[in-house]
Amino acid sequence: MVFWFSEKTCEKGWKQADGSCYYITGVKATWAKTRDSCLKKGADLAVITSKREQIFLVSISDVSYDKHYWIGLHDMDEEGTWTWVDGTNYETSYKSWGIGEPDDWEDAEDCVYLWAFGVWNDVSCDYEDHYGICEKKL
Repeated sequence: MVFWFSEKTCEKGWKQADGSCYYITGVKATWAKTRDSCLKKGADLAVITSKREQIFLVSISDVSYDKHYWIGLHDMDEEGTWTWVDGTNYETSYKSWGIGEPDDWEDAEDCVYLWAFGVWNDVSCDYEDHYGICEKKL
């Protein structure tokens, strides 16, 4: 009897690392529209759970001061209570906030993006000048 084992791989255009596939969106949009785009691909916004994953995402996203990428972290449900889209425990999970962040400037910053040097920043979810990083578990 012969068994064929094939390791799962990502679809064309996706990058693979540590049991997940990642897709960098090509269109700038709000957090909600970007998340919807990820969901339509069978994925969700990326949930960053380690420094290793953070470094990988920075390396594939071309993040800079001018290029920002939505990730799956928000406090829309309750101000100051950060929630990952997949339910990962925020309190015990990896964090990479920029200095002084999150600051919820003018009580209007409820969504998080990845930016220069891979730090996180909270900003209004309605900003339309960010790309996104989708993640799909294998």
